[in-house]
Amino acid sequence: MARSILIRAPPDEVYDAFRNEERLRIWYFDDARVDFRVGGQLAFNGPEGSVTATYREITPTQIVTDYNPPWWGRVTWSISTERNGTRVALRHEGFEGKEEWMDRFAWGWEAFLKSLKAHLEGRPVK
Repeated sequence: MARSILIRAPPDEVYDAFRNEERLRIWYFDDARVDFRVGGQLAFNGPEGSVTATYREITPTQIVTDYNPPWWGRVTWSISTERNGTRVALRHEGFEGKEEWMDRFAWGWEAFLKSLKAHLEGRPVK
């Protein structure tokens, strides 16, 4: 599954919204905790309970996390400069045998992309 959105903000601001725990709590999960380093974890309480993801790759243009049950799969966030702002693309892989969850994740990632955009463009998120 892949989604993307154009955000009117510079790439360094977008990247900071992922690595800064206070900012992450605004657009992602209110209780998100982040150890933003390769091998570090992102943790929060989702609808299915406690969720963790391990950072596998971190650069200013790409953040890769592997989610652990009750969620699963590899999520890659790509950050690229465009003429009118920054393109944030999301790719979530690893649905083999769990295809029934694709719609739910698609809806959720779409909501998070819109929240990230609102946050970075100075609009209310919630």
